[in-house]
Amino acid sequence: MKQFYIVPAAVLALGACSNTNVDTASKAPSWVTDVASYEYKADVVKDNVDVLPDWFTEMPEDDKAIYAVGTAITPDLQLSVDMAVINAKSTLADRINGRVSSQAKTFISKIGSDETDTSILSEVEKVTKNLVADVDVAGYKVMEQKIVSSGTQYRSFVLLEYSDVEAQKILLNRLRKDRLLLNKISATNAYKELDDAVNAAQEERTAENDVITDILSQ
Repeated sequence: MKQFYIVPAAVLALGACSNTNVDTASKAPSWVTDVASYEYKADVVKDNVDVLPDWFTEMPEDDKAIYAVGTAITPDLQLSVDMAVINAKSTLADRINGRVSSQAKTFISKIGSDETDTSILSEVEKVTKNLVADVDVAGYKVMEQKIVSSGTQYRSFVLLEYSDVEAQKILLNRLRKDRLLLNKISATNAYKELDDAVNAAQEERTAENDVITDILSQ
């Protein structure tokens, strides 16, 4: 049966005011009955905190990208990496949903400012309403990765990046699926701006890939 303990506020305050070092941090308080177990778990927690990458606790900030981190621990090295990526992708999907939803609202606002017919504006709103459900995180990049030992297991940390343009591409592809609507909005400034941004990003990525290919072929 698990035992629960209530720690008096005075004890916590006293501990906060004292100079705690690495050696005393893992020592069990007087109220702990299983001292060995407590100290072992405290050491494990400390070791885990010590190996945390800086980018795991403080992700990059960039208006043109979305970031997410993930971690996992398993007895198999590759599995720990794969599970960390899966965990990060789950968080990334939620953040992409928010970004795509925001971009859809911005696009609708721009369409409205182009003096577009109200019936067309209603069609755009209808098409983009369920856009979040179509989110695909396939365009992510693994920007950082760290693997450390944890007893007899491997712990992996990963940082994923998802370009803002990839989120714009989700919106653009959804609009392109509706041919009738596309014919009505393709001449608007809002659509041209969205299309130009995605095309420019694709051209830039193609150029980067060509440079990498040339370097590898040398």
